[in-house]
Amino acid sequence: MFEIKVRPEVNNSVVSSKTPDSVLIVREIKKSGNKAMRAGLKKLEEGTVIIDINKKFIDARHGKVTINYRFDFITPDAKELREKEVNLTGLPLIDSFNGDKEYKRPIVVGTGPAGLYAALILAKYGLRPIVLERGPSMDIRVRDTEAVKEGKSSVNPNSNIQFGEGGAGTFSDGKLYSGISSGLKDFVLCSMVAHGAPSDIVYDAHPHIGTDRLRKVVTSVREDIIALGGNVRFNTTFLGYKTEKGKLKSITVESEEGTSEISCNNLILAIGHSSRDTFRALNRLGMDMQSKPFSVGVRIEHLRSDIDTSQFGFDSAYSKDITAAIYKLSCDTKTGRKLYTFCMCPGGEVVAAQSDNQSVCTNGMSYRSRDLDNSNSAILVPVDSNDYGDGVLDGIAFQEKLEHAAFKAGGSTGRAPAVRYGDLLENKTTTEFGKVKPSFKPGVECGNLSEVFPETILETIKDGVSQMGRKIKGFDDPDSVLTAVEARSSSPVRLVRDPETFQSTAVKGIYPCGEGAGYAGGIMSSAIDGIKCANKLADSLLTCSKT
Repeated sequence: MFEIKVRPEVNNSVVSSKTPDSVLIVREIKKSGNKAMRAGLKKLEEGTVIIDINKKFIDARHGKVTINYRFDFITPDAKELREKEVNLTGLPLIDSFNGDKEYKRPIVVGTGPAGLYAALILAKYGLRPIVLERGPSMDIRVRDTEAVKEGKSSVNPNSNIQFGEGGAGTFSDGKLYSGISSGLKDFVLCSMVAHGAPSDIVYDAHPHIGTDRLRKVVTSVREDIIALGGNVRFNTTFLGYKTEKGKLKSITVESEEGTSEISCNNLILAIGHSSRDTFRALNRLGMDMQSKPFSVGVRIEHLRSDIDTSQFGFDSAYSKDITAAIYKLSCDTKTGRKLYTFCMCPGGEVVAAQSDNQSVCTNGMSYRSRDLDNSNSAILVPVDSNDYGDGVLDGIAFQEKLEHAAFKAGGSTGRAPAVRYGDLLENKTTTEFGKVKPSFKPGVECGNLSEVFPETILETIKDGVSQMGRKIKGFDDPDSVLTAVEARSSSPVRLVRDPETFQSTAVKGIYPCGEGAGYAGGIMSSAIDGIKCANKLADSLLTCSKT
């Protein structure tokens, strides 16, 4: 394995396109006196080897920015063998499903990353899953969401940033980094590339697709599921289930044709963290559920150029080699609570994430280019039963309370309450914004965040941002904008499942899955959990067929 450190080129004119990583590597090899690398370059020119990049990361420490690459020269055959090995990590049972036996079709509820990847695995095993999505297909969902963003329409409860093809992750930054150490990460990344994601996500230390590219990946995965015999039904809401002797017998759904019952023995529930009506229905049916801690806060926006300059020493717009700077911060505050950044979106925008017309909720997203004026992040305060009560659904009620309060503080029109950080510190209502303009659409109102949050949470935000300003110059800029409320960073409940079988502890045949079930957080971990659930389900079918 070789390693190269590249100094990014910076000039005084904006460069819209970035230099391909392989071009950078070749450029540096030609400058290098390393004989082994020069020998590899000769073979590359002869076409007998290819560059296989293992890792790319930016080191901005000590005021000297370098792009670090670790790579090999390998033959195309070796590259193909690696890809086959990665494929087997996601499909360990592929040789056991040889088409000589037909199984009752499993059902997957939800088309977020957990549901999509669960369905994809089942489809590759020839199990022809039925996939149910309460919202519409991607094109209709994007149209509905853009109409809300432009102030031309109210929120459609089943077609918005939370619901519809692709789930909540579709309208995000498309971030794929995760703390999970699993071979399934490579499987997901390679699969996404095969479905249209940029190839650099396989080796980038902070892989990022971008909202614009992620939508195409989602529809490609869906088309693959259908081509393999699966069936995807949009505008179909899961209402509940029936059991017989503790085992799943059927599910009830509602679609444009009305309410109907579908016979079903195996169900993957990947409902997402915002399916509050479904959580309540499951609770009434006796599903084993637990309340779990989560976090709430605001979106903070700075000028992208300011964050870039603080992190890199220059504006990323003037380099063809790198994109906007990222950060990850946390601190303990004088209130005794922690504040941390989450879902940082460089060169992105703040978006409306509510799923009804009496709430306001924020999220962040970036396009592939990450070149918009502002960079934003959620800044969050952990909360638990001490803040909202001991009931299983009390966390949901707390989220709803904050979102309704934000709706009122924003003028009850769908606009979000926002404030300059400098004004927040002085307990003043903002009258005008400074150099940082809020990006939230359909717009913001200069609101009073004390009408939204309990005092302890607001004081944690005030003190925490000040502390973060000691880590990143300008983070506590008085002109930075705080927009409320960020309340859906993770699920407030967990659907309890057996750690061995992944089946619900209440109903055999139901597999709680993904972020909504409380077993993941983000696109990558959700997709991995979907794969794990699908393999557990498939393994149970094989076991039953042998008895």
